[in-house]
Amino acid sequence: MNALIFLVALACQPGDRLLDLSGKLPPGLESLDLVISVEPFYARVYVYEAGFPKDFQPCCGNKRTSVLNVPVRSGRFCVRQSQPKMTWKIRGTLKGSIEL
Repeated sequence: MNALIFLVALACQPGDRLLDLSGKLPPGLESLDLVISVEPFYARVYVYEAGFPKDFQPCCGNKRTSVLNVPVRSGRFCVRQSQPKMTWKIRGTLKGSIEL
């Protein structure tokens, strides 16, 4: 029963798409830069950690391409689009932390 509740908590909202990077990210990574391109330019994409829909980050307000810096907890993200017939591409870039 507890496992079922846990799986429901990690799911995306209805209509949102799951982007599962949990097995593809190196361990210990704290944040990830997502390069997001949308078409048409006035469309928007919202990205949030799976299970936390209220902590979304909006992207691409009147821009074709934007960069979002998202914290990596589980490596599972949900993507919501503002319009049904829009297209979008998401690429992740890894960068190491800089210590001075």
